[in-house]
Amino acid sequence: MFITRENYKSPFSGLLTGKGEFGWTAAELALQRIWFLVDIEDLGYDEQEAVATSRTLLLFDFQRVEELMSASSQMGHRLKSVHIMTPGYLNGSDNWKMDQLRAVWQGRELIEGEELPMDIFETVSGERYPAVFGPLSSEELATDNLKFQLPH
Repeated sequence: MFITRENYKSPFSGLLTGKGEFGWTAAELALQRIWFLVDIEDLGYDEQEAVATSRTLLLFDFQRVEELMSASSQMGHRLKSVHIMTPGYLNGSDNWKMDQLRAVWQGRELIEGEELPMDIFETVSGERYPAVFGPLSSEELATDNLKFQLPH
């Protein structure tokens, strides 16, 4: 989720957005958690000629990415790439890190003796991040099945 303020509103908002849309020069992240930067290409036609326009979305959870992936053919767009943005406490640094996502695995997390399903995100550089708020060791990142292989 984003936090926006009136003073973050772009003075050029009306020139770049449609009805009911607003442009912002800044937005604050409400939570220090994983985010996804998704590049999609909208496919359309202009006077019998194919026209492709690119859009970039910043999404709060992977469920929204899955929705875009499953609806891509019906919505007339194609997923070009997905990047994962991780906060420092999760990636082992003091800073945010962004890397292109290669795959999503179905994993499991052990909580109080019970195994719960959990997504595990794998980047093109080989890093793996759990879909939880805290870091887990490689032993705790038990992967079962490949859910998605992403374009890169």
